[in-house]
Amino acid sequence: MEISKEIYDYIVKEYNIEVDEDFTADVNLFDYGYVDSLDAMAIIAYIETNFGIEVTQRDLMLHPMNTINELAAFVSSKTGT
Repeated sequence: MEISKEIYDYIVKEYNIEVDEDFTADVNLFDYGYVDSLDAMAIIAYIETNFGIEVTQRDLMLHPMNTINELAAFVSSKTGT
């Protein structure tokens, strides 16, 4: 499954998001209130478990992870896919 689609599906299901034209893989999940900082930690844990990578403090500072596409790009960079 495509990384962004997998993350998208997880976030929609886990956070009970009603999908409409405003919710896209490029929407800022935090600015638009879809998730908060506690949810961010759960999303990071999901990514680490599901994709078998470690997200370091340095990664959090160097890589934007505010949108589904940004999360997917980060996972791709860490996994080489």
